[in-house]
Amino acid sequence: MPRVTPSPSVVSRVSERIFNRTREAIRNNLPHFRVGKTQLYFPNARVVLLRPNAKHTPYQAKFIVPKSFNKLDLRDYLYHVYGLRALNITTQLLHGAIVKEVKGRYRGPQIKKMTIEMEHPFIWPAEPAPGENNLWNPELNADINKHRTVSMIGQLGSNKEKHEKLFEGVAEPFEKPASVFIGRRLSAKMNNKKSKAKEMIAYQDELLAIEKRLQQQHIS
Repeated sequence: MPRVTPSPSVVSRVSERIFNRTREAIRNNLPHFRVGKTQLYFPNARVVLLRPNAKHTPYQAKFIVPKSFNKLDLRDYLYHVYGLRALNITTQLLHGAIVKEVKGRYRGPQIKKMTIEMEHPFIWPAEPAPGENNLWNPELNADINKHRTVSMIGQLGSNKEKHEKLFEGVAEPFEKPASVFIGRRLSAKMNNKKSKAKEMIAYQDELLAIEKRLQQQHIS
């Protein structure tokens, strides 16, 4: 069955009707969409706001959302949690990055991004310079990531005993103490002394036990 395409006049009337309803809802400070009946008080979705790309205007914002999210979920979430009106939403599903490990490499999970159009503009603040904020330290973040990788996987090959100079040398491992070498003759001599000492202690314990028995018999 061929697909029926509506005429341009019908499309324009529907678009005009939606536009008028949205404008009236914004004017009356009401939701510009039909609110669902299911109430959710503690949403566990992780929605991440991203910095805009060069093609985005101040009236657009991009988010990373769960893959189970759709446009209606993001619209309801932003309106009821933050009071932000998402007038138009576009979706983008990206391939996961390739992760390289010792045993091989694999592709990570897909990333779902959504871009919304807002009623009011929002401009991201400029990133602080390294000298303006002491907490903004990219070297510290790099050291943390490298330390996490080394602690999980460890050094490989000739770098197994290599000390990584992280955190200005504070987190370096202590040097291993020198191993004490004991010759075969000296080891045998020390073992003989230990065995003789144990035999002497056992002999003395036996004498003490005999002495106690004699004392008990003498008293009785």
